[in-house]
Amino acid sequence: DFVQASNLSWVDLYPLAQYANQLVTNPDGSQEPRFACNTVISSQAQAFNVLQDLASVFRGMLFWQANTIQATADHGNLDGTDITPVHLYSNSNVINGVFNYSGTSLKTRSTKIRVRYNDPDNFYKSNYVCVEDATLISKYGYQEKEIVAFGATSKFQAQRLGRWMLTSEELDGEVVTFVTGLQGAVVLPGQVFAVSDEMRQGVRLAGRVSSATTTAITVDQSITLPTGGDHTLACTLADGTIETK
Repeated sequence: DFVQASNLSWVDLYPLAQYANQLVTNPDGSQEPRFACNTVISSQAQAFNVLQDLASVFRGMLFWQANTIQATADHGNLDGTDITPVHLYSNSNVINGVFNYSGTSLKTRSTKIRVRYNDPDNFYKSNYVCVEDATLISKYGYQEKEIVAFGATSKFQAQRLGRWMLTSEELDGEVVTFVTGLQGAVVLPGQVFAVSDEMRQGVRLAGRVSSATTTAITVDQSITLPTGGDHTLACTLADGTIETK
């Protein structure tokens, strides 16, 4: 009654569809689309929860922004390269120039994931695939988590979901919090941004641009470049994009 087709951001769905339909090679040598959804919704539930379950198929989430429903997901580029940050935060554009860091609880770092999926070889009844990391087990002990691969009928898709969650909990072991102004509206949920913190790096490598020409950039304070060559400069342009040269 409240959501129309015009409320959907179709532009955001296109790269998600490309990533979901890209063929990946399974451990047995076969190939299949990265994500597929085969399910029957046979019971009533909150509409928002159902939509979030559907978004979880492609490791995504939905949120409301600018009178549209935005869909985002945790994925890389189709060619395997790293995602380019959409914005750069430094001590110069956060309030009081302070970044606060905290580590996640060790209890939230799983070392074994049991993924439930619908097994087509057993009349689509529930089955499990287990993913574990021996290195993490020796480091954090045996901590098991059970998740559901919504709409998954491929054990390899369920296995990829388990590996993604295991790796995410390992890599996302630290949280950074800070307060900023209108720059905070530049980054949307699910996007990647960069942080240059003088207190953590031990040297100031970021700041404001006071003036610029086509051949020279004047910054707000003296900066000592690190040793070595191949230095790069990342600047936030007037349209909010980051250019690196």
